[in-house]
Amino acid sequence: MTAGTPTTSHLRPVNPRTDLWAIADLIELCFSGQMDSDGREYVRHLRRTAQNPETIQMIPGSNEQVASPLSGYVWVEDGRIVGNLTLIPFNRGGRWLYLICNVAVHPDYRLRGIAQALTQEGVQHVADQRAHAVWLQVRSDNPGAVHLYRKLGFRERAIRTTWVLPDILPLPPRVPLGYSVSKRRNSDWPQQRLWLNHTYPPAVTWNLALNEDRFSPSLLRSIERFLAAETLMQWSVFAGPTLCGVLTWEPHPTQEMIWPAVNPEFEPGALLALLAYLRNEHPEDRRIVVNYPAGRAVSAFEQAGFYPLNTLIWMEIPLQEVIHA
Repeated sequence: MTAGTPTTSHLRPVNPRTDLWAIADLIELCFSGQMDSDGREYVRHLRRTAQNPETIQMIPGSNEQVASPLSGYVWVEDGRIVGNLTLIPFNRGGRWLYLICNVAVHPDYRLRGIAQALTQEGVQHVADQRAHAVWLQVRSDNPGAVHLYRKLGFRERAIRTTWVLPDILPLPPRVPLGYSVSKRRNSDWPQQRLWLNHTYPPAVTWNLALNEDRFSPSLLRSIERFLAAETLMQWSVFAGPTLCGVLTWEPHPTQEMIWPAVNPEFEPGALLALLAYLRNEHPEDRRIVVNYPAGRAVSAFEQAGFYPLNTLIWMEIPLQEVIHA
């Protein structure tokens, strides 16, 4: 393909009844080397829906209804879809946010401004719907994309690493000397909540499967967990008599999630103690995943057998800063 400036005549909204299979192929082509099991399942889900369009659902967005499992924009050239951008709405506390994801351009059509045109259209769509903000997540090892999004007005809000315990497990480490781990006490909850808010601030929890109220020891929450058949396990770590962290383990459909809440003054020792206890006392057959601020407690995760799946830069444009066309 020859380089040049694309024209927006190639850009149109996704047609969920006809486009899903081609978009699945494009996403797989562009991201197959980076996909985890959830990503591969999403591609399979797109193909299943393409074969059974009657399973497409309409879900609320900000001033609109959007198709699920996929809504957004595509770039069509030479009779085929060669670019895609997905838009996912979230309602958090009565405010609508949109996540831009799956920005994919066929390798034969790159360096022609297609990703920029798709992203600009996505941002304008969010602004037209009067949503509160538009977000995206970009791999920290993709400087070209980071530069593009900064040029378009996105601002960095957080950098997060996803750590994964592999299926083939190395030997678990020992709990470090000086630390002890036991079942969380109800009295540990107020401090645990403060540390959770430090590690998982509002700028990131809107797009994580984290609802810290589920971790509360209150009678109401206990009853709700019992009625919903939810399973939670929580442990506290102490340095001598001093509480220095709490770890929550909860199962999800495809994996186990853990949510560390640790006093920053005791990282990484307290975190390693919690991870070592988890691995020794409660081994799991399914993979364990944790989202954590990038660059923090790296040695603790590595010693516990985790590896970094990716590090993502979370970026945002607040709605009030979007200039409507």
